[in-house]
Amino acid sequence: MEEKYFRRKIGWFQFICCLLVIWNHAGNAELFLDGPATDHPLWVFQNGAALEIARASIPCFLMLSGYLFYRNFAWQDLVGKWKRRVTSLLVPYLIWNLLYYFGYLVASYIPYLSEIVNRDRIAFSAAGLIRGALLYEANPVFWFMFQLLLLTVLAPVLYLFMEHAVTGVLWLALLFWGIVSGVQLPWLNLDALTYYSLAAFAALHGRAFAESRWDKYRGILGAEFVILGAVLAAEYYLYSRIPPIVFSRCLVPAGMWLLVDERRLAERKPFMECTFFVYAFHFLPVRLLNKLAAKAFYGNGFLAAVLYLVMPAIGYAVCWQAAKLIMHLTPRIWRVLSGGRGSAPRPQAGSGGPDRNGK
Repeated sequence: MEEKYFRRKIGWFQFICCLLVIWNHAGNAELFLDGPATDHPLWVFQNGAALEIARASIPCFLMLSGYLFYRNFAWQDLVGKWKRRVTSLLVPYLIWNLLYYFGYLVASYIPYLSEIVNRDRIAFSAAGLIRGALLYEANPVFWFMFQLLLLTVLAPVLYLFMEHAVTGVLWLALLFWGIVSGVQLPWLNLDALTYYSLAAFAALHGRAFAESRWDKYRGILGAEFVILGAVLAAEYYLYSRIPPIVFSRCLVPAGMWLLVDERRLAERKPFMECTFFVYAFHFLPVRLLNKLAAKAFYGNGFLAAVLYLVMPAIGYAVCWQAAKLIMHLTPRIWRVLSGGRGSAPRPQAGSGGPDRNGK
């Protein structure tokens, strides 16, 4: 696969995953419906197959991040990668957490806004500020960013295990054993570690296969992975066993990567470059639109269903307009909020990803 096609494919996957993240947070049945919403077909749809499709976005993001971090990796690259991720991960993580913390703090004292954000009066405290900044207490969407930061800190440990193929296989086997055995780690999610490590192993020892030019045999294998992943997901919902859903979320992103022909993907547009900003900001407009619509049309299940289906497009469009405004008015603030990703008006190759040079 040529580098330009690889970059284009990465960008498209990140864009689609971003739309799925919005869809994951677009559920509105409990806002629109009266009585026990869990019995309504709309609630069942939003919290069943649709939710499972939307949740595939986070494992995919983790696998893309792990692959890009360890692509062309060597020990001498570690410090440079850490420095770049201070700008692309740590700083925006802290800034966005603080924005959410102070935003909810102020809104909790404004009668109508406090009802919209569903917050009673929040008393300011140093401890609350620290928890908000470091532990994303006011910004639960950033649990993923927290995991990614931990994985970045653990990079030398992971590389020590995976530098050689044999020890890498043993490390993955240990992780899968932990998933099956129900092992719980402090701070770090074992499933997140598994997705990230699996992609890292592919970057270190399976790059020739992962980046091979698409053909029908790769497409067939990808379809088989996706189908098997769907079967495992169904088993999880039928029997409530955790391992099948983790294995499913390993297979589906890998299967989709094999299934998609990179040569058929169009060049990305500028609005597709700001996926990090959309990920960080989308929850506010998506939830606000749902709550305002529910207040105006309470009990209207049809409108709720339509709004749910189109919310990825609406949410992304609102975020893109906000992004353009910030880019135009305060480019420096934009660079901080976006972690250095995305630019206007002309997109840059690979700028939508965790690391625009795969480093």
